[in-house]
Amino acid sequence: MPPETERAADGESVGYHALFDRFPNNACSIWTTMFLDRKCIIFDLDGTLIDSLGIWSQVDQALIEERSSEHVKVTEEAAYEMRAEAMRRYGEGSDAYLKFCADLKAKFGMPGTPEEIHARRYDIAQTFLRTRVDYRPDADKVLEALKRAGLKLALATTTRRRNVDTYSRENENLRAKAPLDAFFDMIVTRDDVKATKPDPEAHLMILEKLGLAPEECLVVEDAAPGMIAARAAGIDSIVISERHAEGEREKLDALAVARFEDHAAILAAIEAEAAAR
Repeated sequence: MPPETERAADGESVGYHALFDRFPNNACSIWTTMFLDRKCIIFDLDGTLIDSLGIWSQVDQALIEERSSEHVKVTEEAAYEMRAEAMRRYGEGSDAYLKFCADLKAKFGMPGTPEEIHARRYDIAQTFLRTRVDYRPDADKVLEALKRAGLKLALATTTRRRNVDTYSRENENLRAKAPLDAFFDMIVTRDDVKATKPDPEAHLMILEKLGLAPEECLVVEDAAPGMIAARAAGIDSIVISERHAEGEREKLDALAVARFEDHAAILAAIEAEAAAR
């Protein structure tokens, strides 16, 4: 799932249903072996591989407590709802979070300009990204199993390149288990494309650069935009359950060739396929 700071697309934005309608004939195939007959597994990052979605609410909690005139403490749920409402109001343009910071200034009596508040929010986020984000349980083991099997790994994320660089170079939780830059053959961020998910540009870029056909790949996702993008590119996708996406469970299951509740289940499937060879 796209983290909150990554949902503001700098380029073209295409609605889920409109994009789905543009690619009605990319029916996904059914494979008897889900993983090991593929050549490349394409992962989403936030919510799928790493447990980062709640981090952005924690960032806003810290910002509000630090900068508000009364040092207000809000719950993680309240922080999430304020941000989600702002995104519904402002859409997904590149200035959405600057407007959100202007809202916080007005609501909580924060000193400074919206630009200064936005800059402080970024500083807090960078600290949290370095120290608090970790892999979801067993996600690193899934990556190791796929690499041992000789598959290519790609990352298609709406996270900004600077945040991926922070994860790769400065987050010791991730570096100690499965460094992103060492495990992935190709990483496509929101800064590398004109249009982010649900547009298929990132997935099509991976196919082109790695010289792969859609049927040779599998996408692992936790949210609808990435799964719609995968289908638009003609690539099968599986969904991994994630608490922030439980309200869309039926929609996601309709887009996926299979659902896995966690990475332990994915790892078990990979090991079963390997044992059957």
